[in-house]
Amino acid sequence: MTARVPTKGKTAQPAIRVLHHMARSGGTVISKCLATMDGVVLLSEIHPAGIRMFNPLQQAHEWFGLLADADLRAVQNGGIGFQEGIALIHERCVEQGKILLLRDWTHLDFTAVPFLSRPSYQLTLADVLKERLPLVNTTTVRHPIHQWRSLSQLPIMREKLTLDTFLEGYRRFAEYCVQIGFIRFEDFTDDTERQLRILCGRLAINYDEAWRERWGTYTKITGDSGRQQGKAEIKPPSHKTVEPALLNAFANNADYRHSLKLLGYEHPL
Repeated sequence: MTARVPTKGKTAQPAIRVLHHMARSGGTVISKCLATMDGVVLLSEIHPAGIRMFNPLQQAHEWFGLLADADLRAVQNGGIGFQEGIALIHERCVEQGKILLLRDWTHLDFTAVPFLSRPSYQLTLADVLKERLPLVNTTTVRHPIHQWRSLSQLPIMREKLTLDTFLEGYRRFAEYCVQIGFIRFEDFTDDTERQLRILCGRLAINYDEAWRERWGTYTKITGDSGRQQGKAEIKPPSHKTVEPALLNAFANNADYRHSLKLLGYEHPL
């Protein structure tokens, strides 16, 4: 299956696929499953403002051998920009009959800290790429309470992010999700095959049943804690009881309430 986006006055070009999700929302395991579909080349946590941490050219070269020595020399000598680098990788994928899937580092746009000082509240990766390249994109989400509890417990996030700031970014991301299309992580863990088929359809990727045997040992990805590595089954994560004070803080937040309506979630009682 090849997604081709027509451009005015030009021959339709194969599209880059982009997957957006916020941090600690199940995006790593979902991305691993998509990465193991036949012919998919996944570059992980890619963002124009994040290349010092996650360089798409480096990933394309080291993980997939997509760039030859001559390409690397041209990159080093010419000071190639972000758009040009992704275009070069995309060109190599097209030449080999492969599909380029970019896992967006969406955290930078809707949470930002501690890597950036403030969120843009825009899908920067998609905005930058669509100026030059055709793309198709979709999103995944997780219930904000469980996402917050997972994110706020990370050592690098402690005392860096308030609940209100997180929920504003969550709501702004949710507004994009309803425009573009989304699946919920909870639905993914309940019926993984069905949700993967939905994602593959939206991203114009051929569904490959062999993902079941491949995903658990897939390592060409960032952000993998390894907790589910090698497991043959994807299960819903266990959740501890949420303390009443935190539940009330969520319930009293307008961004939270609006996000639940947008994404079809309920507030736990």
